[in-house]
Amino acid sequence: MNKWISTMVLSMSGLLATSAMAAPQDPHSKHYVHQNQAELHQPKHEMDKKLDPSRDWRIGHTLPRQYQSSRYQVDYRSHKHLAQPKRGQQWYQLNGHYVLVSQHDHKILKML
Repeated sequence: MNKWISTMVLSMSGLLATSAMAAPQDPHSKHYVHQNQAELHQPKHEMDKKLDPSRDWRIGHTLPRQYQSSRYQVDYRSHKHLAQPKRGQQWYQLNGHYVLVSQHDHKILKML
């Protein structure tokens, strides 16, 4: 009797283990992924709107993280109308506008 129960328990655990292995490994279903991608799309009128720092930001606002990279930084010496920044400040060029930003807290100090 004990041998028969042991055999049944082992066979059932083996059956459960194989069904768990055969389960899909992707925790997200395709429907879920498509639903989230649809929510990420911006309406066309928002995509056409170009960045305008003088309209979108004010002095004292924080420069958005996507613009804090070195690709937007400019050297004041190559642009005659830019004043030399003080220590801890950096000029950024964003869509034809120049923004002076504090490197410590990324606050906008001046806009041209």
